[in-house]
Amino acid sequence: MRLAGKVALVTGAGSGIGRAIALAFAREGARVAVNDIREEAAEQVAGEVEAAGGQALAVPADVADGRQTLKMFTRFLTVWDSLDVLVNNAAVWFIEPPLAKNMEQTPQSTVHGGHATVQLDATVTMDDATWRRTIAVHVDGAFHCAREALKVMQTTRRGKIINVTAAVGLTGLAGAPDYSAAAGGVIGFTKSLAKEVAACGIQVNAIAPGFVDTPLLDPLTLATKEALAKSAAGGRLCTAEEIAQLVLFLAAEQTGTLTGQILCPGSLT
Repeated sequence: MRLAGKVALVTGAGSGIGRAIALAFAREGARVAVNDIREEAAEQVAGEVEAAGGQALAVPADVADGRQTLKMFTRFLTVWDSLDVLVNNAAVWFIEPPLAKNMEQTPQSTVHGGHATVQLDATVTMDDATWRRTIAVHVDGAFHCAREALKVMQTTRRGKIINVTAAVGLTGLAGAPDYSAAAGGVIGFTKSLAKEVAACGIQVNAIAPGFVDTPLLDPLTLATKEALAKSAAGGRLCTAEEIAQLVLFLAAEQTGTLTGQILCPGSLT
């Protein structure tokens, strides 16, 4: 029970990695606030946590919107009046035709951050709405939630903030300028914030995995996913549960002074 008595908020927890994190935290004794933009998904995972014997609270909100994020924290803190762990996991990934083309034709290059071998035209064809939404969910969302979490953590002078992003923030991904920029932004934010709050006893780290077998990959064909898996570190995609275990490790007290670090499971970065 590594998180016994702790209170955690996990964003984007309605499926995939976020759901796995919420369930892992509950098994280790934490009370878990389950966020997702989809109210039904947040309620469902909160129900799964409670069915497994844990305590959960569904807090649906779009973390890209600062006003919704503030309302979410106000409701959450009214119920539990505490926060020990924040996991910024909310993400979107728009697999536009150029990116799908790159993944289908050059999976080896895609996985390892190499250059595209075919003309992609991803940047010149991307519309403003796609670019802005990706940046907003990843970067703005992490900022909005961290800002509210620090109002609690700086008072108690303790806490863990864990940002779940992607290795493409370090390597780049041909065909995904928005997703690569968003992940890179979260990584930079992680390092900056870790230095800012270290004196308060707050640890900030990030997990930036390679490709993970979650619903975000559903738009890809089975053949493409199989090719990506063969080319990945270890010869397979990471699982959501594996990422959840790393998040759990960073959330536990035993991590001591580990802060400002970027872990890249499933990637050769």
